[in-house]
Amino acid sequence: MPEEFFELLSDSQTPPTYKFFNGSAWVSGASGPPAGEAGKTTPVISPIDQSVVGNLTTATTAEIDEIVIKLKSAQPAWEAKPLNQRVKIMHLVADWVHHYEEYLTTLLVREIGKSVGESKSEIVRTAELTDYFADEVQSIHGETINSDDFPGYDKGITAMVERVAHGVVLCIAPFNYPVNLAASKIVPALLMGNTVLFKPPTQGGISGVHLARIFEKAGVPPDVFACVTGGGNEIGDYLVSHKNIDAVAFTGSSDTGVAIAGKAPMKPLLFECGGNNPAIVFPDADLNLTAREIVKGGFSYAGQRCTAIKYVLGTKGVLDTLIPVVLAQMKELIHVGDPRSPETKLVGPVISPDVAQKIQGWIDESVGLGAKVEVGGKHDKAYIEPTILINVTPTMPVIVNEVFGPVVSFIEVPGMGDAATIINQTRFGLQACVFTKDEGTGIVYAKSLNVGTVQINGSPQRGPDHFPFLGVKHSGIGVQGVRYSLEAMSRLKPVVLNKPQ
Repeated sequence: MPEEFFELLSDSQTPPTYKFFNGSAWVSGASGPPAGEAGKTTPVISPIDQSVVGNLTTATTAEIDEIVIKLKSAQPAWEAKPLNQRVKIMHLVADWVHHYEEYLTTLLVREIGKSVGESKSEIVRTAELTDYFADEVQSIHGETINSDDFPGYDKGITAMVERVAHGVVLCIAPFNYPVNLAASKIVPALLMGNTVLFKPPTQGGISGVHLARIFEKAGVPPDVFACVTGGGNEIGDYLVSHKNIDAVAFTGSSDTGVAIAGKAPMKPLLFECGGNNPAIVFPDADLNLTAREIVKGGFSYAGQRCTAIKYVLGTKGVLDTLIPVVLAQMKELIHVGDPRSPETKLVGPVISPDVAQKIQGWIDESVGLGAKVEVGGKHDKAYIEPTILINVTPTMPVIVNEVFGPVVSFIEVPGMGDAATIINQTRFGLQACVFTKDEGTGIVYAKSLNVGTVQINGSPQRGPDHFPFLGVKHSGIGVQGVRYSLEAMSRLKPVVLNKPQ
């Protein structure tokens, strides 16, 4: 039963207070007054109805130090463990995730306000991704390089190049995919021989500690994996700047990513940050297809996805024709409501009333600068009406900021070259999507866009998961995707054999 499998995680009160995993045991935190604030907890509030889902224990700096030292000590033996044994453990992780799919789905819905269908998809995808990682890692090998390939060198010098672990990897997951985007970091890190310190988000942290329990039960040895909880402003800076953390993998906002990069100098970083993704609509685009992709791409999970469409660029004639089609598609595809209800489609609450209020402020400021609300534009608690803004310009708050909510803005441009200029001048560069019936035109135009990935006739997405996934500018560092993530969780180490003189 799920209750028995996960019973060690909390004190079983109402609401429960959740423990963190120190690498060998689930603990409630220090009882004395070490460097941190012992006994502190943070409530996790459901965005659906503002009820308390549970409380997360805040680890102290002294507890973190002790955990990291143990992870550091255990790392060489874990890396020396036969790969087939590490693979076996990860396959068991996937099996456990599948086994508790319904339980984890229900938890995810309540904790972060994601719909039942989207939550279940995240859990299933996590299991499938874990299995794929475990299969793919077995095809990653070293190589040998001969000296005489380079001019001026004779035969006899050989470099044996292998991949080795970084050491201790800090994995920081976001609230919007607290299970999938945790596993996408933890699994490749462990498979490549690193030990892992997992920091779940506060909102989504309860789902995170449940995932941590699965790694423990699947057989990850003591002090190879640990999970600490606490707010980013409480323990985040201490974690990323810790001298014994060797690499950091992070998903979250661009502002936080920039801050982490400044506090983790000379460490390998693997970041996925803000997207603020544009859609560019050519005059020959299939407007029904385009409208459907804009609605699904802009409003699923209430727009709280780094790959969501945030603004649409086109000439006046194109937008005048497209916007009514988008509005009609919204009526068909969207039904705002409680994410637990089967009637709710695409849009439930954003993560908190405070976030909703901030988004409302950006909408109101933009309207004050000349934007017009075509539909929506208001909020109630954490629920924001699906909003379409027109007459938007690139300097308005709804474009300058990543609006993590159900808001799509439309920008009129004189031509497609002007659209590319607007996109390239922003600080974001995750993905863009181009809609045109002429795929050749789309391919050529994609070369002008300074973003990580360009989608042609489809909305931005992370996946299929074995595709490379990356951002440029303030949208990311490094490349993810199954093989790319495995490689990123390791480094090259050449051993050079020189011929005797």
